Amino acid sequence: MQTVGELLRSEREKKGLSIKDVEAATSIRALYINAIEESDYKIVPGEVYLKGFIRNYANFLGLSGPNMVDLYRQQQQTTASATPLPDAAASATTTSPAPSLDDKTSQSGGTVKWILGGIVIISIAGAIWWVNAQQPSAPAPAPQQLTQVQPPAPPSSPTPTPAPASNLQTKPIQIITKYNDECWTQVIADGKEIYEGIPHKGDSLSWDATNNLTVKFGNAGSVDATYNGKPLGKLGDKGEVVVKTFTANQQKQ
Repeated sequence: MQTVGELLRSEREKKGLSIKDVEAATSIRALYINAIEESDYKIVPGEVYLKGFIRNYANFLGLSGPNMVDLYRQQQQTTASATPLPDAAASATTTSPAPSLDDKTSQSGGTVKWILGGIVIISIAGAIWWVNAQQPSAPAPAPQQLTQVQPPAPPSSPTPTPAPASNLQTKPIQIITKYNDECWTQVIADGKEIYEGIPHKGDSLSWDATNNLTVKFGNAGSVDATYNGKPLGKLGDKGEVVVKTFTANQQKQ
């Protein structure tokens, strides 16, 4: 009778399929397919997986999966019943010859010696324990009481005296400009150009000078100016070019 593996292999070869073809179609690893065909079932991880692989393999080949699993069970039972029992003669316990009277006597004497020796050792150990038990045990040292050391208090730092508020205007002349629109601007402080550019709408700029400060606006109507904290309003009309010179004591055109 053919084994399950032989039947599956024969059917596979009839259909012209390789083990790789079966693996791709059934998702059964080629290692397990080959093991089933060779009846090398110990490679497959567990009986449940093995029966499932046989069923799926058979169904894929057009055979009856359940019938193939039943055939596998029958073949396994037949194999188990045909396994010969171990030789009774090999499993028989070898009997040793009965000891002679002299051997019994020597063995008995040795046993007595061991027993007596054990009794002596136990007696000595018991005496030592009893003597030690009578000695008063040394009192356990009293636990030392830890003294809690208080950390030194941090030195009190003197309360800082607030410095007098400094005057934000560090020079005699200060001009602040606020822009409502873009305006080309040039600023000359004490004879030196300190700014030239086009501020954007919403910008606010400030300049200081010691002796005199000259500002030139290309769109004077878009600028509101403040001189030493005094609002001057717009210095000209929209689109008008205006030049203003400011001194520490006076404002002049």
